Amino acid sequence: MEEKTYEYCPWCGTKSEISSNKPTPCPNCGHILNPCSTCYDHLDGYKECDWTEEKGCWRFPKEEL
Repeated sequence: MEEKTYEYCPWCGTKSEISSNKPTPCPNCGHILNPCSTCYDHLDGYKECDWTEEKGCWRFPKEEL
């Protein structure tokens, strides 16, 4: 069973259940949501959030999405 988390979507203003291991489309509006809250759950290699619209983040770089 896939692990899930809840994330707030800034585009449609809803909180939705998404995959905790990969970017997932918001089930309400379709915009891609990253499982940002899971980065704080003691991941190996955790770094401070470095997300930008252009590059993505350390865990989910834009070119890999």
